[in-house]
Amino acid sequence: MESGSHDNLTTADELWHQYPTRMRSIFEALDLQHPGLSSVEEALVNRDTVQAARALLEYYRSVDGSWVVGTLDPRSIPESQELGDLLVRDSVKIGLIKDRIPISGNGGYQWDYTGPDGDDEFGYSLNGHKYLPALFITWQQTGQTEYVGQFDKVIKDWVIQHPLPDPGDSIYMVLNGEGPDYRDLGEVEWRTLETGNRLGVSWTQLFFGFQEVAAFSEATRLLMLCSIVDQADFLRQYHKKGHNWTTMEMNGLALAGLAFPEFESAGDWADYALSVMETEINRQVYPDGVQTELSTKTQWVALHRFESLAVNFQKAGREIPQAYLNRVEEMYNYLALAMRPDGHQPLNNDSDREDLRPRVLKAAEKFNRPDWQWIATNGEEGIMPDSLPSVVFPWAGIHIMRSGWDHQAYWSFFDTGVFGTGHQHADKLHLSISAYGHDLLVDGGRYTHKDYFSFDPTIWRGYFRSSFSHNVILVDGKGQNGGPTMTDGALVAGKDFAHQPAFDYAHGVHTAGFEGLEGSVRHSRKVLYLHNKYWVVIDHVIPDGNRELQVLWHYAPESEVVVEDTEVVSVNRNRPNLRIIPVGNIPWNITMISGQEQPFIQGWYSADYNVKKPNSTAIYKTTANEPVTFAWLLVPAEEQVPRLTAEIENRQGALDIAVVEPKGKTSISIPQVGIPVLNILESD
Repeated sequence: MESGSHDNLTTADELWHQYPTRMRSIFEALDLQHPGLSSVEEALVNRDTVQAARALLEYYRSVDGSWVVGTLDPRSIPESQELGDLLVRDSVKIGLIKDRIPISGNGGYQWDYTGPDGDDEFGYSLNGHKYLPALFITWQQTGQTEYVGQFDKVIKDWVIQHPLPDPGDSIYMVLNGEGPDYRDLGEVEWRTLETGNRLGVSWTQLFFGFQEVAAFSEATRLLMLCSIVDQADFLRQYHKKGHNWTTMEMNGLALAGLAFPEFESAGDWADYALSVMETEINRQVYPDGVQTELSTKTQWVALHRFESLAVNFQKAGREIPQAYLNRVEEMYNYLALAMRPDGHQPLNNDSDREDLRPRVLKAAEKFNRPDWQWIATNGEEGIMPDSLPSVVFPWAGIHIMRSGWDHQAYWSFFDTGVFGTGHQHADKLHLSISAYGHDLLVDGGRYTHKDYFSFDPTIWRGYFRSSFSHNVILVDGKGQNGGPTMTDGALVAGKDFAHQPAFDYAHGVHTAGFEGLEGSVRHSRKVLYLHNKYWVVIDHVIPDGNRELQVLWHYAPESEVVVEDTEVVSVNRNRPNLRIIPVGNIPWNITMISGQEQPFIQGWYSADYNVKKPNSTAIYKTTANEPVTFAWLLVPAEEQVPRLTAEIENRQGALDIAVVEPKGKTSISIPQVGIPVLNILESD
């Protein structure tokens, strides 16, 4: 059993005396016939392992690893300086949380620490080491070797405390798919996702980046090489399939193989990773370019690593199939066409309100897409797309309805798709709306991953995942069940959706039932957007007995919202507003909730992870014991919203809605199947 303090472990001799098995494993993994390793082979023939180690380290000093260092993800200098200064004080910043890493009983870091809130996501990020490049960037800016010394300390401590898990370790139950999840085991250190991030985001690049710095000790360099081999072999055997994790795992495996060709398995690591990614980009990305988890955040996570693998292969002088690159472009197309007029992404499933413009603009240049440039700059640069601004992603079931490409444009996101393969929220038929540069109706966001699998609206994770934080319908106070995770077919134009010069239309159905309710309740929703005017939403519910229905409308935070008879309207000054007008003869009971925590959570919004704020939520409540249809007008305005009136008539085969506006009348006939018909009469 190898043991001993590593406080003063710096040289190859010291490593050999304390961890001989680790040292031997490096040479067992090497291809000693690789060009440049003859002196390593000679020392081993002479049974001088320490000299072989020094010869190997000298070889790496002679290698031009600049292309590997160049694969580091961009990070701002001020952000890096802040994080680097924290790290040299044995502290980290993960998300918005700054915290000191505890010291364990053996004198090293407590790597299973889950932060001040006991959030496993903190522990995962702590062990993923995506923060370590901050030390490299800060050292480059300052020249101060204390940042390199801290990198040396962190890597040495992690490697010594983390040999590959023993064969009997319970983690292999997870890896072999035998039932439990990492969260069930409290495992935050050896998840395959973090392994992929260590190899693909920090370790490999920084090994070469610090080659000329003496503070990066011989012992740590050798320990790092030993662990890189272990981790690459681990990923080669155990990795996800059909998941955004796969992209990060294979990105790390590929980079290790491309950057360290001296190891016998390196070619296999790289080739295998590319083969898996070629399969995955078709398996987990629908033909419309949307990743099957149906989260814009994980769309980027997967896309970023699909793309970085291709870039890394090209930097290493390896070719990538054109079909693979075409799929990467299709994924970017979703980001460009789905983003809001202000450049931010939708909050579907586990997403945050991130700015997509820098990513889309960079991709527009790379793929020669001036239409994306036009979208991302609100028409100031590039070439206007030759299609209507509204678009549907027919496999994902995502409908983007918008009035134009300018910053003030009306925009909505309507979800008629399946549950998704990961990071799911119970939000089918949800509708988000923005106009005049501001959000009006919102998706609640994700807020936290603590209690990851919950849909319980009495705890934070459950609330933000559940129907309670979305603009959908609750039945008897219960949210939606999840439903199918993938679709086997695309929506059909003219049947499931339509885009016309005057309007956009889509409909969907939720048939998977509601949590804990016996019986069958079916909810269908049709959305008609009249360009530059308003949205018409038609809900049809088929209950299986007497049921209470609650229709939820979540306003953007910081909106002042009032109830006017049966209508709900925001009355903000100096910013846009939205009026919700129920259409029909339903006896609604209206409740407004904001910032509620008991008896269940309601009226909260999260644009960023670990950040939440109250938002006004209108709850329209009624009962139904037979099929019922009701409609809504959602009317935005730059300032005060005018009062419109509307009538609804349900006749055989169609639903007719007449809307009286300040300057005319619009008659809308929506058939049960097919495209709506509009008749717009304008008055002087």
